[in-house]
Amino acid sequence: MELFDIIKTVFKSDKDWSKVTRNEKVKNFFMLNRIMGIQFPTQANQFNHTKISPRPVADWWHSTLSRHYTKVPGWVFTKTKKGTVKSKASDKNPIDPAVEDFIMSKFEVSRREMDDLKKFYPEKYTEWINQVSEQIGLG
Repeated sequence: MELFDIIKTVFKSDKDWSKVTRNEKVKNFFMLNRIMGIQFPTQANQFNHTKISPRPVADWWHSTLSRHYTKVPGWVFTKTKKGTVKSKASDKNPIDPAVEDFIMSKFEVSRREMDDLKKFYPEKYTEWINQVSEQIGLG
């Protein structure tokens, strides 16, 4: 059984839970506890000791949550952002590579540092690049 199958089974009846083997409970204990910690952080934190036995903890999550939920609640499978967010400023004003090369040579900055600036401060970066290009006469 995979992790998400086990998580779905936590909220089902005792009959379904009995199909989860002892090894699977131990193997998936960390992620099970981490996912349950989304809604129950105090309880999950109490189970994060190195000397705790994982199988009874998985059984406890099942016995407690199967009484309160009839299906998998929405907080278990949280959605994440997909793809990257593009800066609108970079679409309007394409950056001239000659300006970037000038900045890298003048200020002794690497390509990686320029990319980090572009990534973490996109608006300030394009504004700064535009100012420099105007000053050196390329813009």
